[in-house]
Amino acid sequence: MKYFSIKYLINFTVAFIFLTPIVMIFSKGLISAFTLEENVYLSRYLSGTLIIIIFVTFLVLAISVPLAWMTTMTEFKGRRLIQILAILPLAVPGYISAYTYAEILEPSGFISQFLSYMGIDFIGISIRNYFFGSIILGLSLFPYVYLLTRISIINLSARYIEAGRTIGKSPYECFFRIGIPMSAPGIIAGLALALMETINDFGVASFFGLNTLSLGIYNYISILNNLNAAFFLSFVVIIMMILLYITEQKIRGQKNFHNSNYEFLSWTRYKLSKTKSNLAFYISLIPITLGYFIPVLFTIYMFINNIHKINYENFFQSLFNTLMIGLIVAVFCGALSILFNFSGRFSKKKFFLYLKKIINTGYAVPGVVVALGVIYFMINVDKLLVLLSFDRIVISSTIIGLVLALSIRLISLSNNSIDSGLEKISKSIDDASRLMGRRYSTTYFRVILPQINMSIIAGIFLVMVDTMKELPITLLLRPFNFDTLATELFQYSSSESVELGSLHAITIIIFLTIAVFLIDNILEKKITKKIRN
Repeated sequence: MKYFSIKYLINFTVAFIFLTPIVMIFSKGLISAFTLEENVYLSRYLSGTLIIIIFVTFLVLAISVPLAWMTTMTEFKGRRLIQILAILPLAVPGYISAYTYAEILEPSGFISQFLSYMGIDFIGISIRNYFFGSIILGLSLFPYVYLLTRISIINLSARYIEAGRTIGKSPYECFFRIGIPMSAPGIIAGLALALMETINDFGVASFFGLNTLSLGIYNYISILNNLNAAFFLSFVVIIMMILLYITEQKIRGQKNFHNSNYEFLSWTRYKLSKTKSNLAFYISLIPITLGYFIPVLFTIYMFINNIHKINYENFFQSLFNTLMIGLIVAVFCGALSILFNFSGRFSKKKFFLYLKKIINTGYAVPGVVVALGVIYFMINVDKLLVLLSFDRIVISSTIIGLVLALSIRLISLSNNSIDSGLEKISKSIDDASRLMGRRYSTTYFRVILPQINMSIIAGIFLVMVDTMKELPITLLLRPFNFDTLATELFQYSSSESVELGSLHAITIIIFLTIAVFLIDNILEKKITKKIRN
């Protein structure tokens, strides 16, 4: 009894610390909605965010759904290559793509200089608007929809596909009448993730000067010093996220298809003719090239051209800070995830299951909102310490706030990774261990965890890598003179010296590429058994 009381106490304490900043934001935002007298330009920021959401929605659906169908249900030369490459744009953060295309397309950019050298008059184009901002975000985010749509297509009952082909339905009819309707849960889930990341975006909006809610919150915190306005806009963002989640759950619930006993039946892919095969390959390559290869290759080109101008001392210090904060946050999240999953596995109480789900929602809250919540939380903790006569201890200006905010935002990655590993371990092992007289803790730490060590390492690595690209949280909560690769790159871009941050960008992309392949490898192991290669 005492053992379970301690377990409840630990879980409740951690949940309280993790959820309090979000609850504070919601409550303060609600109060600000009725008491704020100043004009916070809500309509400007809200309309800007909605414009980007609409554009991104159309773009990611137009790219990802046909791409997922072609790589899953058709056979063409280069299909396996496209299937792998289609996930790579996730490895290029939107703000790096924005910096790259600005250097390429804008006046005095690479193309205008190259054409001038060739004797062609071209002044370049301005891409700092909602249309191009949405395109860049869409090219960075479409793999979310692609991956989940592809999984959804593979998980369809094979008899529906075969039935459609048997009665003479063409591939196009199977795609529009069977594929899309039955893949709706995966499409909607992927789109919800893409839109959450769109609302969370700060780097593209900041660089292009777009009026979005995330940028508005950041400006009110760091520039205008108006926390009440920041609370109000954060409250609006949280409401948008809740509405997005409810809509996604409702649509997925209405489109819930169940597999039959034939779910593991393999099917053959549609064979494309040589002309259609070449067309499918090159069309599929367009979004991958725009979303990954052009930003990566041009960033390498900038690095080579400015190899003697780069401040390497600054780079290595930023790299050290990035790896240090990433490792701290990753190990912290990994340890907490091990604790949460231990409580959930060996307790019949639904309290622990719901607790983990609630904590996982931190990933859906934009980084700038999490940062604001942690700032307010830390300020109140400092006030409490003063009241308790610990006035010499000031934690609001330390690295603690940064670690807490990043952990709130990213702990779902380690939670889900460890949870997926535990799903493979039969609970009969738990029963057998108990029959031998071993305690739950002994079974978990000595028998189960060693079997899922790769899932634990993968979760820690994913958190660490995601920490590397996180921008608004690090900008707002970093201690004085503490810069990471992402914040240094942001500062270079703010001073129109992106080329000096090219090595920072390359390093971020390399780590993210490894993480993306790690995720894809995990997914491929789960789904390749269901389809004939």
